[in-house]
Amino acid sequence: MPVYDAVVVGGGFAGLSAAVELTTRGARVIVVEGRPRLGGRATSYRDRVTGQDVDNGQHVIFGCYRETFRFLRTIGAEGDVRLQPRLDVSYAGRDGRSIRYRCPDLPAPLHLLGGVVEWDELSVAEKLAGLRMVGPMRQLRRRHTGGLPGGVTRERETVREWLVRHGQGPRLRELLWEPLALAALNQSAEMAAAAPFATVLAELCGPRPSDSAIGIPSRPLEALYAVPARQFIEARGGAVWTGAAGRAAFVDGRLVGVEARRELITAPVLISAVPWFALSSVFNPPPAPLVPVLERAAAMGSAPIVSVHLWFESPVLPQPFLGLLGTTMQWAFEKRATFASHGSHLTLVSSGAETVVGFSNAVLIDLALSDLRSTVPAARDAVLWHGLVIRERKATFSLSPGQPARPGSETVIRGLYLAGDWIETGLPSTIESAVASGHRAAHLAFRELEG
Repeated sequence: MPVYDAVVVGGGFAGLSAAVELTTRGARVIVVEGRPRLGGRATSYRDRVTGQDVDNGQHVIFGCYRETFRFLRTIGAEGDVRLQPRLDVSYAGRDGRSIRYRCPDLPAPLHLLGGVVEWDELSVAEKLAGLRMVGPMRQLRRRHTGGLPGGVTRERETVREWLVRHGQGPRLRELLWEPLALAALNQSAEMAAAAPFATVLAELCGPRPSDSAIGIPSRPLEALYAVPARQFIEARGGAVWTGAAGRAAFVDGRLVGVEARRELITAPVLISAVPWFALSSVFNPPPAPLVPVLERAAAMGSAPIVSVHLWFESPVLPQPFLGLLGTTMQWAFEKRATFASHGSHLTLVSSGAETVVGFSNAVLIDLALSDLRSTVPAARDAVLWHGLVIRERKATFSLSPGQPARPGSETVIRGLYLAGDWIETGLPSTIESAVASGHRAAHLAFRELEG
């Protein structure tokens, strides 16, 4: 067996970013991933009917995702994300309404609130209510790197309670804050805790106008980052194994490496970058000092996402994405540019999909088609020729108040570090949280390798 400095278990955003970061510092790394394809919960599948790779969920990348863009830049993939100059979102409702929210050219956080003031959908009273967020958002902008300043949110306070406390009425919550919360947290405003949402707002209020802008990958997720990351690692003496579930190996309580493919890969450092619900499979049997972390991980709740892919013979959406109001599916994304298709390939997304995740594929396709045709006139006469449903039942960890505390990257076991979107980064279950945790774990691991 070749000699490696570190083993990374898990080949999603967290694991690959950790491996790439270690590789840039001169370490020799091997990544082992149990599934046949890289990407974890942010990957692509081949659709047998169209022959296209489809993402298991539509992921967006905000301009404030600094760690994510640094990772993509390192592997040469930054140019494969189309980022708006500033936040610009259009919505469509069942009543035929077409609504557009655009941030004006103002410094943060006034650019977000300036969009509220210029919004024709709101009354004067509602616009004035929106301005009441100036103080809280300025406070969020001053937050220190260790977390939110005291008093921004209250213990066990939900997003809705936090918004109501700051005078945000039903209309403004419906059109702006609650769709943003659902998209960012994958839970409704009445279920999700306020603290992670406040962290999201703090990041969106960064100094650049593009910090709150939305970026859409122009390639399927596996091609966007997993394949380039693999090539980056292997070109520098590392290795990436797929279809190789990894299990930590201990001798007399000391970490010695990872067992995969019936082989022992010895290395002084192990980064576990699997989801919270898979952590116990890496440590079986678990070493006694790690049992409390495993128990907390097992107790964490989860929230599902349902994605419905629809192929039409003619174009349907004139823009890359559209918010849907009053429907089960909250967003529609046009993938035509990704595949250079002459027709239309749409992905419709239902976040926080607890009530629909158990529906049959046929019902979900009909539901998505009904939502689309009731909000987008061009879809009413468009001919549907194929539909595909992808369920990610444990897409994100739950952010409801009272969930177990998230662990940090460091553990009590020498040489062992944790990464993943569920590790304590202050952020919700996002790509940025995963990459930030991967970079943090790699930094700690390299410090140990050096010392």
